[in-house]
Amino acid sequence: MRDRLCRIALGAALASASVLHPAPALAACGSADLGFSESGALTTLRVSVDVTQSRVLLGRQGERIATHPQPIWLTASGDPLPHTWMDKVDWTAYRVDDGNGVAHAQLLFDAGGRLCRVQRLERRALGKPTVSGGHAFEYGADGALLRVAEYERTQDAAYALIGQGCLRRDAHGALQAFIAGPCGDAMDLAPGRHYVRDAAGRLLRVIDAAASESAANESVAVQTYDERGRPATRYVQRQSPFPTPDGNDGPGAYAEPVAPQDRLHVIEREALSRLSTDVAGNEWRIVRLKDDIALDDTDMVSWDPGSQTVLAEGVTGDQGQCALDPATQQKVWKAMQDEPGRILWYTDPMSRLVLVPAMPAATWRACTDPANVSRDACL
Repeated sequence: MRDRLCRIALGAALASASVLHPAPALAACGSADLGFSESGALTTLRVSVDVTQSRVLLGRQGERIATHPQPIWLTASGDPLPHTWMDKVDWTAYRVDDGNGVAHAQLLFDAGGRLCRVQRLERRALGKPTVSGGHAFEYGADGALLRVAEYERTQDAAYALIGQGCLRRDAHGALQAFIAGPCGDAMDLAPGRHYVRDAAGRLLRVIDAAASESAANESVAVQTYDERGRPATRYVQRQSPFPTPDGNDGPGAYAEPVAPQDRLHVIEREALSRLSTDVAGNEWRIVRLKDDIALDDTDMVSWDPGSQTVLAEGVTGDQGQCALDPATQQKVWKAMQDEPGRILWYTDPMSRLVLVPAMPAATWRACTDPANVSRDACL
């Protein structure tokens, strides 16, 4: 979700999929909104761990658990599901009893041992330490995590909600969305990660959306999955960080090539009729990298007839134009679609870009619609 994106409004598609989501029944921890500083019927455990510091702790099964600045977070790649750590630690290994050490946090558990709150303790010169803030965990009646809320102590000794992560699950408990922001119906239009599944619950797509200056919610990337649940093609909408020779630098949605080592030139079909380098008299070529050459082969930089098949070539015109007749344009376009990442445009014998076909706007809208459960939504 780090990429700076152009304006693609996902709001209309999400709004069309939005329905009223009734409040789920909660587990014994109760709502994350209530009684953050009160223990009630919960069991309190004081620990020596400063939960704000990075370190490795002992897990419940004897494994090593690395801490994280947030109790729940998403990784940019790999496992698409939210990650947690506080609920995996064997906190009894860090217990602090009265008079036996300094407690930096206190944890509250329900009768079943489920972690309900993590409260940071602030030492004072006199008297008992105070709770400076922390996190409250909220679970459904089935024990599935629904929400993590972060609190901070205010000057009037109250606790203000300063952030939260919300999870929505379907009737079978499968995750539908994770939003670092509002819960309830507001999740539909908030930036975050949405999970699209078929009727059998198999994951089809994971849609990432982010806020930008131009829109509250716009699509960042869509990771698709094959029928065996393995990651397949990843689609992105991205503003190119590099100027391209023909000046066609607008953002585009496209299927991301595997292991690209070169600058990408994302173009629509008709753009092949006006390729230009703005430099007259240069030899140019559009080539296909042969199948036995790895896409990440750093030795294959300059034009090499032994490893590349020429699809088109010529000398740039007086304004830098690269002339492709209609039949050649169609041949190049088909090759771009059939062999993503292998079609290279040498603007001169030493400089090249990867030609990547842009997705039509209608296809991108279908691909980024969480309500579209077609396996072919991105094709």
